Amino acid sequence: MSRRSHPATIFTLLLAFIFLASCRAVQTPSVESTPSPTISAPGPKVIPFFTTESDPNQITILRELITEYQRLHPDIEIDIVLASPASRGRRLLIALASGADLGIFEIEPTLMTEWAEAGYLLPLEDVVDAIGAEDYVEGSLFESDGHIFAVPYATSVYSLWIRSDLFAQAGLSLPTNYDEVLQAVKTLTRGEMYGIALPNGQNIASINYFSTFLWQNGGDYFDCRGNVVFGEPAAFTAVQKWTELSQYAPPGSTTWGYREQIDAYLRGRVAMVMYAGRLGVNIANTNPELADKSALVFPPWGPEKVTLGVWSRFAIASGTRHQAEAKAFLQWLVSGDRLLRYDMTVPGHMIPPLQSVQAMSLEIESPYANRHQVWLEAFSRWVPYTNHPAMNMGSVRDGRFVRSDMIPPWADEVFSTPGIVDTMLQEITLGSRSPEAAWQDAVRKMETAVSEWKRQHPDWQPPDC
Repeated sequence: MSRRSHPATIFTLLLAFIFLASCRAVQTPSVESTPSPTISAPGPKVIPFFTTESDPNQITILRELITEYQRLHPDIEIDIVLASPASRGRRLLIALASGADLGIFEIEPTLMTEWAEAGYLLPLEDVVDAIGAEDYVEGSLFESDGHIFAVPYATSVYSLWIRSDLFAQAGLSLPTNYDEVLQAVKTLTRGEMYGIALPNGQNIASINYFSTFLWQNGGDYFDCRGNVVFGEPAAFTAVQKWTELSQYAPPGSTTWGYREQIDAYLRGRVAMVMYAGRLGVNIANTNPELADKSALVFPPWGPEKVTLGVWSRFAIASGTRHQAEAKAFLQWLVSGDRLLRYDMTVPGHMIPPLQSVQAMSLEIESPYANRHQVWLEAFSRWVPYTNHPAMNMGSVRDGRFVRSDMIPPWADEVFSTPGIVDTMLQEITLGSRSPEAAWQDAVRKMETAVSEWKRQHPDWQPPDC
């Protein structure tokens, strides 16, 4: 068995066994139940389309786009399959193990390298070339071993949302550095109002948000050659700042993820919250009066200008039945006005990866865009300063942010949840471990995980920085 497929194959076989045993007891409508296409039959060619973008408006537009495509290609049928982000990775892997036809699907950043090496993903260079590789924003394409295995359809830029009315009432200016944030959370935490919402649960939100503290204070998890650098002093500075601000978060935030902190801001419980553009859309839809009381600033946790950017990408399963047809539909969907219409279902949150479409998104006429143009322009302006823990290894060098597009191949081992970083943060905020003890333990766990991965992949060579 080859080095490249050994761990993934064992895991896949185990999940296949679990899946086959469990499906005798319960049958639920999901991608797992999609029959494996083995016999040709008359009728349209069916391409499964697996998505977690389940906002009603997004689904409506997606269905409209699919209907348009099927009018142009009546022999093609696109079958939408919905799932939650939390269950996406598990369901996809079970589907692969069961032989189901996955077709087109959204892929998690932590899984891309492993799945590409295992042969699960179809190379998509021809799709990118047909759209125009030069039009893509830098860092948006996922490449591995000289192939493009995932095509982006949007990026989300994470900023700090602020109750500007509360700041004004307290005589505070909008914060531009960490000390001003700290002063604000101390001043504004009164009664049922808390200064900031930070997620400290065992989930990806905690990892992603903490990463912005880490990078802005000159630290990183790994250097560009794959060595663990989380034990350096800059990382502990980030831990200390996160711990300090967490004291001014609402009770119960030790279990929070994305949803809970958004709700806290919408309900007026916190003065600051970190999130991407979807929060602005939620404000407009659920509490429009809050829009005039909200301002947007670049997260000011440290001196280096860098924030979280989450690229959303589509991949095609290498074993899908209708490969050429799946590629043709994907190319059509993620280009031109189709991409614009899909991304503008959540303006400011789904920022187009194509420069041409991004320019179009800033000129579009809509009630939301007309009223909140400043927000939309800010998110687009901050795209070059985005980074992701599972996609950009060693982006902070000598304390400065210079984005690296090298992917840590052990991302799943280090950043899966519950895992090393989120467990550290939860232990600290629960008071069960001191910040220094929890951090040092996390460093040891990270070094062990990376060393074990390298031991199992003896042919792996560090990238050339």
